[in-house]
Amino acid sequence: MGAGGIYSEIYASLASNQSLFPSLPETTIRLRTLLGQSNCDIPAAAKLLQSDPGLSAFILRVANSAGYLSRVPPKDLESALRRIGLSAASRLATTFFVRSSFRSPDPVINKVLLQAYRESTTVAVISHVLAGRVRGIDASKAMLAGLLQDIGLPPILIRLRERKDIFDDIDRRRDAVDKLAPLVGVLILKQWKFDEELIEVARSRKDWWREGGKKADLSDIVLIARLHSMIGTPQFKEAPAFQELPAFGKLPVGELTPDNSIRMLDEAREEIAGLTQMLQGV
Repeated sequence: MGAGGIYSEIYASLASNQSLFPSLPETTIRLRTLLGQSNCDIPAAAKLLQSDPGLSAFILRVANSAGYLSRVPPKDLESALRRIGLSAASRLATTFFVRSSFRSPDPVINKVLLQAYRESTTVAVISHVLAGRVRGIDASKAMLAGLLQDIGLPPILIRLRERKDIFDDIDRRRDAVDKLAPLVGVLILKQWKFDEELIEVARSRKDWWREGGKKADLSDIVLIARLHSMIGTPQFKEAPAFQELPAFGKLPVGELTPDNSIRMLDEAREEIAGLTQMLQGV
């Protein structure tokens, strides 16, 4: 069986047994439900979040990070929620949860998953920084999108572990992941009932030639962030040049170009380091 047939077999097995997919935690589901109610307010959201000390601490750290600098830093959960907003808090709850999906009791898989998560957090953080400097793109949603673009990797790698000839070959494993991740990611996000904008981000993973609409969107930002994250790796040499990406052509002149996006990220070193530490240390 050729590679294409193997990948189709793996996808079919995952699509037919979605119990292998990660499940959203109860706190995240309840928070999303609460935010969908017309009478939702900050005290109610804070009370719900307090039931999860780890998540509460994470939201406080993010609210105090360089990306949310304010003259009066939030000292409690309610003031943190006022600072970042309830929608951002809901997205951060999912962001907090994603790391637990990149874990396995199998030490071999776990090592690969941890490396995959580090790469995902790099994409997520760069997405956050770039989105914060482009009008019309929510930075917290961009960070979540950067992580969720790789949400299909855990079940894919578990299935690939059964194919030693692919799993033990780094290049073949990466090729399999690149082929399967968009398909499986879409299935998972549909199961989680996420909006089409985030589903499209998963669908467009490494789709460098994606045209999309005339206006730059979340998928464009995450694609640009992923290409930035690959700088210095062998994969970067195989990818198209920044200026060749249709995404760049859709962005307003002067806001994000190959030169000033690199300079922008260099200037945001502190913000990037802080967010990376929070995501990898949650």
